[in-house]
Amino acid sequence: MTRTAMGSGLVAAALGGFLANLVHLPLAWVIGSMLGVGLLSLLSGQRHQQPAHLRRSAQACIGVALGLYFTPEVWQQLGGLLPWIVLGALTALTLSVLSARVLQRWAKVEGPTAIYAVALGASAEMSLQGQRAGADAAAVASAHSLRIILVTTSASVLAWVLGEPLTWAPPTAADLPWRVWLPMLGVAGVVAVVLHRARLPNPWLLGPLVVAALWASQGQIARLPEWITVAAQVLIGWALGQHLTRSFFVRAPRWLVCSGGVTLGILLACLGMAVLIALGSGLPVMTCFIAMAPGGMAEMGVIAKSFGLGAPVVTAFHLMRIVMTIFCTQWLAQWMMRTGWVQRQAPAN
Repeated sequence: MTRTAMGSGLVAAALGGFLANLVHLPLAWVIGSMLGVGLLSLLSGQRHQQPAHLRRSAQACIGVALGLYFTPEVWQQLGGLLPWIVLGALTALTLSVLSARVLQRWAKVEGPTAIYAVALGASAEMSLQGQRAGADAAAVASAHSLRIILVTTSASVLAWVLGEPLTWAPPTAADLPWRVWLPMLGVAGVVAVVLHRARLPNPWLLGPLVVAALWASQGQIARLPEWITVAAQVLIGWALGQHLTRSFFVRAPRWLVCSGGVTLGILLACLGMAVLIALGSGLPVMTCFIAMAPGGMAEMGVIAKSFGLGAPVVTAFHLMRIVMTIFCTQWLAQWMMRTGWVQRQAPAN
C-alpha cells in the first residue's frame, strides 16, 4: 500500500468522523469514519487498507479505556451477573448452530463455510479455523466483515434512540495525566505483544484491558484523555470502512444478501434475549442488548462507553462469548455435519 493511499484513507476517516460529529450522528467518530473511507473506496475503485499497527494501536487504546472502568465496586457487581453472562454466551452458540443451517439453505454453500461464517466469535480466529476446516476463507471473512458493520451501525443507532444511560464510572472522573497514561499504554503494548505471540484471541484489546483493569481495581478512578479515545474510534471506523469496496459488493451478491439477512435475524433474537436478561438481572434493556449484540468486542465496547451503557458489563459478556465460541465451534462444526444438521457438501440448487 502506498503512502498516498494510506494518507488519503486517514484523511477520509478523520474528515468523515468530524462531519458526522458535527451533525450529531450516533457514534459519530466510528460510523462517520467508516462511511468516509467507504465512500472514498467506492469513488476511487481502490481499497484504502489500514496498516495493521494502526488497528492494533486503536484496539490497545480502547482496551485501556474499557479497563479503567473495572473499579472494586464494578468487580463486585459483575460477580452477581456471572450466570447471566454465561447464559449470553450459550445463547450465542445456540444462534450460531441455528443460523448455520439457515445460511446453508439460503446461500447454497458447503457446510464448513456456512458454519464458520455465522460463528459469533473473533472474526480473525473464525476465519482461520474455517480455512483449516475447508471453508471458503474469502466468503467467511466477508460474512464477518458484513456482520460487524451491520451490527455496529444498527446497534449504535438503536442505543442513540432508545438508550437508558447506566454509567458505571463516575462522570466526574478526571483525565489521567500523561505521566500515567503514557507508561500505561507502553506496558499495555508489551503485554499485547506477549499475548499475540502466545496466539491468544484478541490480544491487542484484552492485554491492555487487563493492565488498566488491574490499575483501576486498586481504587483508582480516572479515564484516558478524550482525544486519545476519539483517535482510536477514527481508526476503528477506518478498519470497518476499508471493506466497503466495489469488489466487496460485486463479489457473490447472493452470499452477501444471505449473510446480511441471517445477521439481522440474529440481531433480533439477541434483542429478545436481552429483554429476558434485563428482566432477570435488573439491568437496562439497552445495556443487555449491546452486551448480546454479535458485533466486534472493541466496537461494542466503544458503543457502551459512548452511550453510558455499562461498559464493564458489555465487555464481560463479549469476552465470555468470544472465549466459548473459539473453544466450542470446532466441536460443534463436527457435530453438525456428523448429524446432518448441516450438510458437508453444498446443497443442489
